[in-house]
Amino acid sequence: MTDNFDWERSGAILDERFELLSAYLDGEVTASERQQVEAWLATDRAFQHQYRQLQQINQAMPCLTVPSSQSAEALATGVFGKLDRQRNRKFAWFGGGAIAATFLAALTGLGGLFGGNSIQQQFANNKANTPAPLMLALNDPILSIPAKTENAIELPMTSPEVNAD
Repeated sequence: MTDNFDWERSGAILDERFELLSAYLDGEVTASERQQVEAWLATDRAFQHQYRQLQQINQAMPCLTVPSSQSAEALATGVFGKLDRQRNRKFAWFGGGAIAATFLAALTGLGGLFGGNSIQQQFANNKANTPAPLMLALNDPILSIPAKTENAIELPMTSPEVNAD
């Protein structure tokens, strides 16, 4: 528990130091806060690194261009228009794939009609000239069927539950 608390406390201290450094760069600190920041800058390498990074950010901010303002309606129209174009492109790909598959299936079917031996013709030509006779093993079963014994219990063919009205 104390480890967690110490970690949170050190994080809060780092946040306070960062805020103080940011205020120092903006010129919004008191004399005592200025002395504290300058002392940290003189002794703490990590704080010096953070100072340089914030300084670079502050210098780069004025160079950033501000986007031209446009109405929310125009922005929404542009965003939804782009989404519609992307969706239409996807449908075009799927539709094109379906058309290509249909065309390929049609060519395959037509090739069978005009190409000579189709699969159906080959199957029809492979029929045997004389059909094989159907053989049943009525008199000589494959599995032996036990004969009815006197101790065998006969079950009724219908059950009372099924015939009950």
